[in-house]
Amino acid sequence: MQPNQPPVFEFLLFDGFSNMVLASAMEPLRDVRMNSGQDVAGWRVSTLDGAPVRSSSGLQITPDGAFDERQANRTLVLVAGYHVREQVTPALLAKLRTATRAARLVLALDTAAWLLAAAGVLDGHAATIHWQELDAFAETFPKVEVSTARFVRSGPFLTCGGASTALDMMLSLIQDLYGSAAAFGASTMFVYDPSRQSELNRGAARLEQKGSPKILRAANLMAETIETPLSTAELAKRVSLSERTLARAFQRELGMTPGKYYKMLRLQHARYLSEETHLSLEQIALRCGFSSASSLGRSFSGHYGRTIREARVQEKPWMAKTSGGQNR
Repeated sequence: MQPNQPPVFEFLLFDGFSNMVLASAMEPLRDVRMNSGQDVAGWRVSTLDGAPVRSSSGLQITPDGAFDERQANRTLVLVAGYHVREQVTPALLAKLRTATRAARLVLALDTAAWLLAAAGVLDGHAATIHWQELDAFAETFPKVEVSTARFVRSGPFLTCGGASTALDMMLSLIQDLYGSAAAFGASTMFVYDPSRQSELNRGAARLEQKGSPKILRAANLMAETIETPLSTAELAKRVSLSERTLARAFQRELGMTPGKYYKMLRLQHARYLSEETHLSLEQIALRCGFSSASSLGRSFSGHYGRTIREARVQEKPWMAKTSGGQNR
């Protein structure tokens, strides 16, 4: 992998992990990958020996394969939960030392920071862990600077506690890796409530810019008017900004113009409709504010690098067999 290529995430699961923690870390990546025009945010799931593991709720997960500690240039995500002390063995700690030296980044979710600390790789670093383990963590590993923050980044290590903190940490990482617009989109996918977004410092609120509340209002308007898109002038008027100020705010906070973001939302909706419904291209085009199927097709191919038909077959192969001419 070249330095400028997007990272591959490897989720290493341990018995007793939390389904919610895993989903909170993985689903934002799925949203980024689904909505990107490139092959980004790829991942695989592994266990130490390649055998299935059970979550804290008894759900059995079959991994993609066994963990290889020698693999380089990946973002390693350790997902542990209950009974973390029972996971600590000399063999595991040796593997973690090797793996952390080779990884680009190492994320430790829930109680997984305990495993890294036991391996000695967090010595001299700041870290956090699930709140129920904070006191014991601090007492057991005095060389680690224990923090009560929701998530902590120290060198190549990112650590967090439970599910909500895993989501916050992943959104922050997505912003660093893929940009503010991707983080904004992933955030609103999970909590599409303007007041709650602001309270939790997610969505536009987490961009920490003065214009963010009005950017969020503009984004809400875009989402509500996908079928009949508004002009940039009308959007600006509705959020009480000049057209020029709105354009500058979008460029500063999301790295793109209002028009480009609006079009991205419409194409994301078109992709969703193509994968989840039997609507024809003409019907999808009308529901996403495009003048014709050909206009939608050109924009879709330019953004995603494949046609709607190709996306439909790849994501929902059964649809190609059952929808007849409607998926052309």
